Amino acid sequence: MSEDVLLRFLGSGLIDVGGDDTKLEKLRVTASDLAGSLKKSSSKALAYALIAFDPQAPVDDPVVVDALDALKKRWATYVNTFSGPPVAVVRAMLLDALAQAAADDDRIGVAVVASARNALPFMEAGDEREIWADVVTEIEERVDARAETEWATPSSIAVPPMVFDVPELKAPTVTTSRAGRDYLKKEFRAAAGPQFQDPQRGNVATNGNPYWPGNNHIWVTEFGDRMAEAVAESIDAVVGKTRIEQADLSDPFRELAATVSGYVGNALNTVTAATAGLQRRTNLLWWKETLFSPTTRVSYRDLPPAPAATLMAFDLHQQVPMFSPASVAAFLSEAVVGLPSIDQDKTYPMRELVAEAQTEAGLAVLRTAGAALIGPPEGRGPFLALIAYPDVPVARAEAEFRRLTGVPPDAQLTLPAWASWVFRELQAARAAKEGSNAKRRTRRS
Repeated sequence: MSEDVLLRFLGSGLIDVGGDDTKLEKLRVTASDLAGSLKKSSSKALAYALIAFDPQAPVDDPVVVDALDALKKRWATYVNTFSGPPVAVVRAMLLDALAQAAADDDRIGVAVVASARNALPFMEAGDEREIWADVVTEIEERVDARAETEWATPSSIAVPPMVFDVPELKAPTVTTSRAGRDYLKKEFRAAAGPQFQDPQRGNVATNGNPYWPGNNHIWVTEFGDRMAEAVAESIDAVVGKTRIEQADLSDPFRELAATVSGYVGNALNTVTAATAGLQRRTNLLWWKETLFSPTTRVSYRDLPPAPAATLMAFDLHQQVPMFSPASVAAFLSEAVVGLPSIDQDKTYPMRELVAEAQTEAGLAVLRTAGAALIGPPEGRGPFLALIAYPDVPVARAEAEFRRLTGVPPDAQLTLPAWASWVFRELQAARAAKEGSNAKRRTRRS
């Protein structure tokens, strides 16, 4: 889609380069330059989108001025082609740049889609509407597909089997000793009779059995007792000196414990990741039913209707990831409708809703968080810039409201729609901010 955006503007008669392909190519190159600038600093995505959406975008807006400077670098004589500042050409190039950048970075896509859902219904797009619808729909489908995947809960969770290489264990070491032969000879002789014949010494007393086998009944008893004692003592001596050294199993068991621990940890992480969407939905249902603010620790029932709706938008933003399905904003609307003090059909001027958010004490957390996501209002930007920087003079000037937001100050919304608007702006600002931070970290590394 991004490749034929400029052609579609030309074909619809929204921009005119006099049929000169060379001039068209200069516009394309400039659009690529703007896309490159956006990829380097995705925080520009909101301002780019809000100018590109608005057929009545002011000529002196910083985004328009920067885009014309970029065009001048590629086409120094562009002023001779157009009767005045070519805002329509700038907007076409910005749309092309947004489409290119969003194709490479889904965070920019989030910023574009969230801004489009808010602003486009208030813009008099006219003949551009079909072009915008096609570009935004393409980006939206891609972003929503990613969001649905991140929020999905699988029907089953596959955990791979544990892999463990059983180490080769050493066999136990057995140390034994031999029976004392000299001891047994001495004791056996002592058991056999009172003396034995030695070739060198002759008859040698055994100091043992005093009987000879002739005294059979007495000798047998003495012989048996002495032999039993001699053999038993020899066996005890051998057994007593036997040592069995077991293999050292400490390292294999430590390795097994580490493997099991890692496997269980990975399995739990797999289950946690797979059920994150279910857990998130469960938490949101609890939040919706309790109508209690987790950030300010107060019940939404205790707040005035408009601040309550605004705080609910901020609290939901705090609880969900950057990539969230479009249905989350619808969920927020239903949660706001659940407030007992809400008239879901009553409309409020958007300028008044912004002014209340700038001063309401209970929305200080929103203003602080907004200031961390976006800079003070200068040119076209979201309502969040006005809310986060209420002390900047232009932030409270009614005459500047249209120039800074693109929305007429008397435009009205119901509170459920207002909450969805604030939620989308917060999501868009976070996506743009995180995209820029990620690019800065990449460049530093």
